[in-house]
Formats: sequence, structure tokens, C-alpha cells
Amino acid sequence: MPVEVFLITVVPAADTTKARSVLHGYTETRPVTHRFTRVRHVRRLDQSIRGIPILRSLQSSNPKPDSLAQWQDLHSTLSRQQYMLTERVDITQDAEAAVAAGQPVPMSEQTQKGERILRFNDFPDPPNPRVPQTVMQRKQIDIREPGPLLEQHMADSGFSVANEYIEETYHWWDNNNLEFVLWRQYNDLPNPTPAPLVQVAGQANWMVPDMSKMEPVAPFWMLYVRALVDANPVDRMAERMAEAHGRLGKVEKELEGVFSFMVFDRRALDTRYTGEDPDLLVVKNSTRTEVPRRLWPQVSVVCVLLGVQS
Repeated sequence: MPVEVFLITVVPAADTTKARSVLHGYTETRPVTHRFTRVRHVRRLDQSIRGIPILRSLQSSNPKPDSLAQWQDLHSTLSRQQYMLTERVDITQDAEAAVAAGQPVPMSEQTQKGERILRFNDFPDPPNPRVPQTVMQRKQIDIREPGPLLEQHMADSGFSVANEYIEETYHWWDNNNLEFVLWRQYNDLPNPTPAPLVQVAGQANWMVPDMSKMEPVAPFWMLYVRALVDANPVDRMAERMAEAHGRLGKVEKELEGVFSFMVFDRRALDTRYTGEDPDLLVVKNSTRTEVPRRLWPQVSVVCVLLGVQS
């Protein structure tokens, strides 16, 4: 299973233009990717269901799905512990159409039937003296499938939508395979009730809001720098993890004085689910005192939802 290794910090909204210029020059990325993504948290209300019940069907299908290995990893993980997962779809083109129209527009059929990502992010590893204090790491699984198929698989496995929001991101990549992401969230959607996981026949497509009329959750962005470390071959995993730590450490040193990467309590990114109201997950999580006290509520909300990047 791949491991995501990353740094996080806060960028005030007033400094966003400067931050984008710095990242543009630092990474020499041409062009920069600007993206809007609809994100839905999914979880199981029935705690007796474990793993992925449809796995046997996927294993016996002919041809077998390209994502079978990822489904098997997710099945193994969810057999031990329930987690909040995210379903993600790129709505950039539809969001641009809504801004041009000055009003919400229905999600296009191309987007509706296009690729979705089902993402699992594990509870981050505890602090380790061999890992820089500002570096966090967690296992990650991405399953990519056409939207209707993925949503049906999830529904057949007992999942339903807990909540949804829209994230706005800018992406840069450097020559060391690091991804730099500026991220912010909008969750004041026109329809506060999450849409059903599976679109039923005759149901209108989800309305994509005019993002120019939306207010972000907080007056800042999060800067997120990450490396994704492949788990194979296993015998070189420790070496590749050390390399990733070194690459992130180099970024932190070279950007010192421009960005101050923060130390977070890993509970702020806890995705484990025990049947609680998902909106309360952000309330019980907290950040360490290294983060300014005035930012604790916002940063806790932002970080528990982090599943940003491509």
C-alpha cells in the first residue's frame, strides 16, 4: 500500500498571490493546474459490515478490474477498522461554466459518467525520532473507476454519503517528484443535504454552484507538500521512505523564511469512524500548541478533511 509523506502550513488569503509566485518559480512548473473538486465523505451506518462485501464478485469478474489490487487492500483495511472515505470528482469545467453563466449549472453528463476517485487515508503514524517533526505520513489507497460503477460498488458495500463540499486547489510539481498544493474548502453549498450516493433514474444531475459567489470556510489556504512512496518492492521501502523524508527536509530548509511548516497533532487527520455523527469528528480533534491558538478551530476543520492533491 502506498504511503503519503507530507508537510503542511497555513497561508493567509492576503498572501496567496505571493505564495503562488514563489511556488511557481521554485518548482518551475509550466503551466500551473487550477482545479475544483467535489468531495463527498462516505461511511457505513451499519457497523456490522466489514471489508468490501462485493470483493468476491470483483475477483470472479472477467475481465478483472484494473483496480482489483486496490479493492483487495481496502477490503483488508476495512475488515479491521471502519473509516471515513472520500469520493472525489473533478468539476473544474462545470465550475467554469457556472461562473460564465452567473448561476449554478447541472453537472455535465461527461463529468457525471467520468472518472471518480475513492480515497482511503489512514490515521497518520505516531511521532518517530527518525522522522522530522514537521513530516507526517499515512497509508493511502486510491481507486479510480467510472462514476456510476464506483458509486454502485460503494452502495452495494453499505456506504452512504455523510457530507459533501467543494475544494479549490492549485498544483505544482518539482523535479524530485514532489507535489505542492494550495488548498481551500467551500462547504456552504446551495443544497445543504448531501445528494444520494447513487443517482436514481430520472433524478436531475447535481447542480454545480457559481464559485464566484461562494465563500470559503476560512480566510486562509493550506499549503501541502507531499511525496507518494510506492510500497513495492517491499525490501526497499525503508530506503524510499528515508529518501522522501530527505526531499521534504530539503524543501523545508530552502523555503525557510517564506513558509513555516507546522507540527500537527495527528488526531487532526483521524479518519477512523466509530458510528459518531461525522460532523463531530472535527470537534473532538485538536492541534498542537505549535499552531497559533487563534487558528485551532479552522485548522482542525481543514486538516481533518485533508485528502487534497491529484
